[in-house]
Amino acid sequence: MRNKFLVSFINFLILINFTGCEKLIENLVWEAPPYVITKPVCEISERTYVFTYAGLSFKFLNGSGKTVNRITVSFMLFDAKTLTNPFIGSNIFEISKLDLILPDENREILISLDGYIYTAPTEPYLIDYFYISEISYTDGSVWQDKFGIYNTGTVK
Repeated sequence: MRNKFLVSFINFLILINFTGCEKLIENLVWEAPPYVITKPVCEISERTYVFTYAGLSFKFLNGSGKTVNRITVSFMLFDAKTLTNPFIGSNIFEISKLDLILPDENREILISLDGYIYTAPTEPYLIDYFYISEISYTDGSVWQDKFGIYNTGTVK
């Protein structure tokens, strides 16, 4: 009786394991993101009406077939010379930008860092692990990359 229970229990665990793995495999089949971006550039010169001291710029091609109304970017910033955190607080950022971008439109996106810095930088920051973490569309749908699968790597 005990062996029969043990065999049934092991079979049950194997069944659960295979079912869980199948779901995991489904989640690991990635599709191309609904956009194309260039590597971001840190700028320390003024961009009128956007930032005065520092900001990021990159090109964004909306390949979704829907109109974008908000983009959220995630990234880390470092001092380019020392490769250390140039801020008193965290150097990890998640910033949202409201911007209407039509399907198949290619647009330069500018992200201000002025609200996050306390000293104007003399050299551009090093950008690391930059990715689009969320895109909201005018139809109410949302695309997400919660884990930064499509990150651009380190940018000097």
